[in-house]
Amino acid sequence: MTTFRGRAAMLCATVGLLFLMTGCGALSAMANPKVAWAIGDPAPMSVVVRRADAAEGTAREVDRLLTATPANPDSDWLKSVGPKPEEAAGHMKALSQHPFYAQSHARVVAAEAWLRALEDVQSTDGSSPNLLSMVSSDLGDQYAAIIAKEQEIARLDAQIALEKQARDKKDASDADKKAHDQTIDDLEAQKSKKEDEVDPLKAKFVAAAKDAAGKTPADARDAVGPALVNLRQAVEDASIADGAAAVRYPLALQSMVDSVKAVVPEIVADLVEEQTGTRPSMQRLHPDVTLDGLEPKITLDGLSASDLGKIGVGELTTQTVVRTKDWLVHTVALLAAISATKDHLSFEEDTLDAMLDGFAKNGWTRVAAATIPEATDPKVASAAPKAHPHKRPASSPAVGVAEAQASKVAPPAAASPAKRTSADRSSAAATRAPAHAPRAPRARPAPRAAAAAPAASAPPGGHSTAPMRPDDFNP
Repeated sequence: MTTFRGRAAMLCATVGLLFLMTGCGALSAMANPKVAWAIGDPAPMSVVVRRADAAEGTAREVDRLLTATPANPDSDWLKSVGPKPEEAAGHMKALSQHPFYAQSHARVVAAEAWLRALEDVQSTDGSSPNLLSMVSSDLGDQYAAIIAKEQEIARLDAQIALEKQARDKKDASDADKKAHDQTIDDLEAQKSKKEDEVDPLKAKFVAAAKDAAGKTPADARDAVGPALVNLRQAVEDASIADGAAAVRYPLALQSMVDSVKAVVPEIVADLVEEQTGTRPSMQRLHPDVTLDGLEPKITLDGLSASDLGKIGVGELTTQTVVRTKDWLVHTVALLAAISATKDHLSFEEDTLDAMLDGFAKNGWTRVAAATIPEATDPKVASAAPKAHPHKRPASSPAVGVAEAQASKVAPPAAASPAKRTSADRSSAAATRAPAHAPRAPRARPAPRAAAAAPAASAPPGGHSTAPMRPDDFNP
């Protein structure tokens, strides 16, 4: 059993390592006192990545429901934002049976259940283009402008991290280090300018949201209020997942190779299900996985013709290698994504709190939020697992495993020295859109509004940029 002194020492070591790896950004994600349990939790890297992705995915879904889902006061979806107790228990039962959790006995975070539940909330009809417009017609556009600024800051963060990784490479020359330092200074200046622009926008928006909520008609207020309460709970649970991922990340690095081996069967099952509509059993699969930096070498053995359908083993292996490499690149850059997700979740918290406070000042009585039970809860043990089919990555076409590779996106513009640096040569790995198991991240939607709003091409914590050179990682 770990003593108090031992836990304190472990916490100090974790804080120090996180500071060395990413500075203050990841530390802010772990500042939540509700994540202390994650230090001693046996989560391997495969689970750490799931937690970070669940937090980012929940933030994305909250944005979708606030800004891109039509609604009116009698919309049924407003009543289903929070899962019913039996649905929440079913989600947790299914998640606890996932191989990553069943084998590691790591805690299943509530954000995983929230992500599933919120993804199921859909609507295409409503007199208002989005939920925010039910409170005030121009809130959606203001929110979109802030998201666009956050995305720019997140891209700069990723580029800064990439330059730092290249600068700190053992064989970097003094000239290379100097060039990287200059590029980092340029990017830091750009980031500071963007932050100076977005912070006043956020403060202005939160004040406007609170004021508008205090003037919302009673029918809209009473319909929207319970949905906002549940979204606020989802954001709180996502913050816990994000912080838990930050806390556990440095401790889980030693499990990287084993986690890659655990992820490969999930990727194979995803690929087969995308093509055949049926998820095969992976019990007979015996993949041989080795790593050379971030270059995986994979051999698949044990799948029958009935498992594969019309998919050839060669085709399946090729795409499995692509997705495994994407997972690796995403994983070594995870702390940058955690930091960006933390920042956006904080903005969502401020927005939702402001509107709920405005409703309360207008005479509304706050209702209780839906709760997600722990996986160890007796209600979960007796629940029927709630199926949640794998969704094809948004960038993958309908047919052909070979053609299902994630589409390439243009690398973000960066201020860089005149000479070509080692960071520049990582663009192939840094710009591939990952399609990692169990689900690929999707872009945060642009708000639906009568007036045109800035398009949201990727969430602030999205994975379109990976601040890590493949040859810098040696498990």
